[in-house]
Amino acid sequence: MLRKYQSEIKHLKYYIISIIIVTLSSYSVYLFCSDKQIISFNEEDQFFEAGTAVLFFLSALLFLYTNKNNRNIFLLSLSILMFIGAGEEISWGQAFFDFHTPAELKKVNVQGEFNIHNIEIFNSNNFNHTHKTGWKRITEINFLFRAFIMIYGILIPLLARHSKSVYSITKRYQIPIIPVSIGFFFLMIWLVLQGLFKYLPSGKPETYYSSAGEIFEFLTSYIFFTTSIYFTKQMQHSVSGIPATKYPTTKFQQQLKSDHGIKLSDQIVR
Repeated sequence: MLRKYQSEIKHLKYYIISIIIVTLSSYSVYLFCSDKQIISFNEEDQFFEAGTAVLFFLSALLFLYTNKNNRNIFLLSLSILMFIGAGEEISWGQAFFDFHTPAELKKVNVQGEFNIHNIEIFNSNNFNHTHKTGWKRITEINFLFRAFIMIYGILIPLLARHSKSVYSITKRYQIPIIPVSIGFFFLMIWLVLQGLFKYLPSGKPETYYSSAGEIFEFLTSYIFFTTSIYFTKQMQHSVSGIPATKYPTTKFQQQLKSDHGIKLSDQIVR
């Protein structure tokens, strides 16, 4: 299985290396930082939260820029989604611009902030600060976002790579596909997050563990930022289907033709 991705991994090695370095550096705070420093990462407008907002915003700009040469609703939707993510992450600049939350919004917002994701129905907690359980979690923004990255970032790329019918759909509707070797890291950082929750020492303040969630969000934004750079570099070609560009070796091209029964020239939209 891995041999099928050798050319893709080689072609995207700098993207992959950068994600690995940022991931290891980010999660290593639990090895090298004090409890007080780790807890501070969960505070408003701290490093990881601000970094997430910046990366989402830059991703939005790059997706929009790529859309100039690959006009389709999916690239535009990604741009809008990233922009909303950036705004929500910093409560649309509430602390920076120093404005108050409207009274009606404050009544339904768990943290009393100017954003949507902390409205009780979308938040992970109830107003009494208890965690939601069961079916109530299905409307959580965190749950919906993680479902999105698992479906769009992992499942669709894998199906498009290994299923001729799914590939045909992505090509027909010009759906931009994240390379499997990049999308894989959405799963990796989630697994590391679960490992942290399992092996971190018990008895710490809840914010100590919540900081791991902030780091996870930061890393997802970095992977989307990496993807937006990749799409932008391929904007002269089609960013739909697999692959989005011509890889430097013919072995991958022959494998693609064998898997999907198509010619490479059929994928590239000049």
